[in-house]
Formats: sequence, structure tokens, C-alpha cells
Amino acid sequence: MSTQPGQDVPQTILPQDSSSEGMPGKVSGSLAPLGTTRTTGKLLATQGYVVGIEISGSGSRQSVALADLEGKILHQARRPLEYVPDTSTVLELIDDMLNEVMTPERLHNGRVLRVGVAVGGLVDAAHGIVRTLHHAHGWNNFPLQDYLEERLDIPCIIDNNANAAALAEVQYGAAYAAEHNPRGAERVVLYVGLGRGIGGGLVVNGKIYHGDTCTAGEIGHLFVKENGPKCSCGGYGHLEAIASAQAISRAMIGLSVEHPETEAAIRRVTGARAERITAEQVFLLAAEGDEVAQGIVQDVHTYLGIALANIVHLINPGVIILGGQVAQAGELLIQPLQARIHDLCLAAASSSLRIVQGSLASEANILGAVTLALQDIE
Repeated sequence: MSTQPGQDVPQTILPQDSSSEGMPGKVSGSLAPLGTTRTTGKLLATQGYVVGIEISGSGSRQSVALADLEGKILHQARRPLEYVPDTSTVLELIDDMLNEVMTPERLHNGRVLRVGVAVGGLVDAAHGIVRTLHHAHGWNNFPLQDYLEERLDIPCIIDNNANAAALAEVQYGAAYAAEHNPRGAERVVLYVGLGRGIGGGLVVNGKIYHGDTCTAGEIGHLFVKENGPKCSCGGYGHLEAIASAQAISRAMIGLSVEHPETEAAIRRVTGARAERITAEQVFLLAAEGDEVAQGIVQDVHTYLGIALANIVHLINPGVIILGGQVAQAGELLIQPLQARIHDLCLAAASSSLRIVQGSLASEANILGAVTLALQDIE
């Protein structure tokens, strides 16, 4: 596929019935005009499939999954890259993966009824538009929903990846299992994705809360530190610039230059590949006593704690789910963070609050995309 984003895309013959009969929310004829609010009805079906698509915030990690109507992934294709690609490259890879997962052999029980897409950037979910990806170029105001619906002739739903992951954790993950939640279903759940960037998703009564312009949950851009480091969005002192996986790794590498013992520790845990140090490894080195790592981890607890304490007072969630690479530190992150939030918050706001590690790990975003495809859109 050699077309540029925004140009007409040649149609590909797909291995399923391409008619729109019975497709929920599909309007015969042309698609709704760009910028108008599109809705899809409840997905009522007893057989068939949905497809989930994940596009990372840098565009360097994409995956496509075919799932049944229970949300079980049946086949998944991944196309990770070692560089930040242009938009056309990403769309070509997605096209290849769609063809791989939607072969006639895999669609023996019906056709694909809906597609959900989780995007690591600012997304106008109501209008199906990617507003921007802070870690990649070429996506500003890109009509991804229109693009995919024209390509596939299947109703599509797009949303921010943190919103999608939040929904998946509520439906299938950490907020779902009764043994993790003896009080029953939580009404207000906050998901915080601590990855390359920081995103948040708020689920209220089982539905994503988007806000007026679909930017609710962008907690990575909360201002937490005066004269703080520069954020990917261009601002300074934002939470993402301190507590994201990328910020933690960069701080560790940068500060180690003046600390030979820390440089040696980094070489030890990374096999002499310092550029590959992970946030989890920084937390482990802090637990071992490395002073540089301890300072970085202390900043994460301090400023993430401030951000979450303010959110707790505002929305009073029953549970906060931490996902992404930083959350792989587990109790080294969660236990001190829970204590700090309790110190900062009114007892009435935090006494029953649980902070837990997400249970879907690296699969949260793609499972979130699948979950989007199975949801009602209001």
C-alpha cells in the first residue's frame, strides 16, 4: 500500500462478506462526514468475531488480534520496529496484519463484526480522530476511524490506549476478579498506564468517562513540579517527565555519569547495554541500596503520589490500577505509593482505596482494543 495518509485508499478484497447487512451502526452509502459524531449500537450477535488493533505512542509497536465474542484472542500478529516510523509505514504494517489475522481459515464461524483500535496518543473518540501522538509525527488530526472503515467496510471504534486498557482491566483484569475485590464491582476505577508516556483512563459504572473534548484521563500532563524537566508535549514539570518509564531510564543513565558505582551496577543488570535499562531494574537497584536509583525512585513516589492524591480527592475512586512498564516494579512501587497517598489524602477519601498492579501486563492495550470492539458507544 503506497498511499499517503488522507489519500484515497485502494480497497482490498477481504476474506469475509463485505456487505453491510446486519452490521451494527453501519449506514448504507457513504460514511458520516469527518468531524461529526458517529455512534454504534449494541453488538448483538451469537457468532462472528471482532478485531483489536494497537498503535503505540511512538508508532514503533503495532499489533492486531482476532478475538471471539467473549473477548478471547484467537490469533495475534505483531510488527515491532526498532525506529519511529512514518504514518504510511504504520498503516502498511497494520494492513499486512489485518490480512494475516482475517484469513478464510480463521473466519470459519462467521465474519468480523467490529474493529476496536487503541492508540497511544490524544484521541477524539467521539469523532474517530487521532489528534496527536506526542512521540511520533504525521498523526495530527488523522481520521483513523474513517480510514479503517473505508479500508474494511466494518464499523470501527478508536480510543486512547489508556482508556482501552482501563476498560479491559475492569472487564477481565484486576478490577474484575472477585478474589481481588470482595466488595463487588467497583463503580469508579482509575487506570494509570506508566509506560513510555503516562496515560490514564477513568471507568465509571462500566463506561469510559471521556470528558467534554475526550481528554479526560491525560494525567501524564498534570503539572507536579515547578521548574521540572521537559515533557514530550513541550511543557515542563509534568508527571510524565518524571515518572514515565522513559523518564526513569533517562534519569538513571544521565545521573550515573558522575557515579562510577552506579555505572557499574547498570552494566551488571543490563549486560553492558546501559541504554536498555528498564524502570523495573532501576527500582531493583534502589532496593539494593544504589543511591542514584533511590533518588529517582523517591521522585517517582513523591510526584506520582501528589498527582494521585489530587485525583483521589476529586473523583474518589474505589481502586487505582497501575499498568505499563513501571508497574512491573510491583510492591516496590505500590507499597510506598499507597502509604504516601494515605498521608496526603483525607481519611474519608482514601480509607477504602485499593492500589493494585494491573493483571493484563503487556497485553492490556491489545485486550483493551478488543474490549472496545465489544462495547456500546454512547
